[in-house]
Amino acid sequence: MKLDFRGKTVLILGGGCSIGLALTNLLLEEGLAVTATHASEDGKAAIYRKFPELTGKSPWLDLGDKASQTSLAPLLETGVDYLVDLAHADHEVLLAAAGETDMDTYFQANIANRLLLLKAVTRSMLARRFGRLVHLSSTAAAMPAPGQGFYGATKRAAEGLYQSLALELGPRGISTLSLRLGLVDAGRGERFLDKTDRRQDLSQKIVTVEQTAGTLLFLLSDQALALTCTTITMDAGLTAQKYA
Repeated sequence: MKLDFRGKTVLILGGGCSIGLALTNLLLEEGLAVTATHASEDGKAAIYRKFPELTGKSPWLDLGDKASQTSLAPLLETGVDYLVDLAHADHEVLLAAAGETDMDTYFQANIANRLLLLKAVTRSMLARRFGRLVHLSSTAAAMPAPGQGFYGATKRAAEGLYQSLALELGPRGISTLSLRLGLVDAGRGERFLDKTDRRQDLSQKIVTVEQTAGTLLFLLSDQALALTCTTITMDAGLTAQKYA
């Protein structure tokens, strides 16, 4: 199946993670121009190591630092067609034990600062009356494990922001989608699988990086534009049944 893309420029938030790197590779193969942000030196190094042609072209963007959003100003002035939001910080703590300062900081970064960024990005899209935004969420938004209260709440809040943006801006060509991942072999999921040595037991329920990147590519394409104002789940059936 040949995918079509009305737009040409893609902004990936959190592009230095394994999913971001895999998606960047697919997008470049499709002939799209990619800007992948990083929030750490390790992330920047990963982008430049895999894609030497992008050296010097990865802006620093940390949702925890509102001022870092100014790094996107040149890109937004010229225009961006697609946004893929992979940015999120883990913060596992029981809610009853959470500190007030940590709570304020985490919600400010992952909800308020994210909304400021989305406003700036969609503003640049409106002039061309086209924009596609895909947010990588988590099944923790609906079924958080103990200690995932902050993470699950902000993921669900972000889903709400994306849905509302599409409802408000849909008539002007803006569409959005959130993709809830289950147990993915990347980031926290990879650490969980390595720590608990459960890869064999859960092998049929693991979502791979390649599957995730390929799905994100499809969701950005023209063929998927009717998927908007909604959230879909990709978890290999992990949450479809109750486990003893």
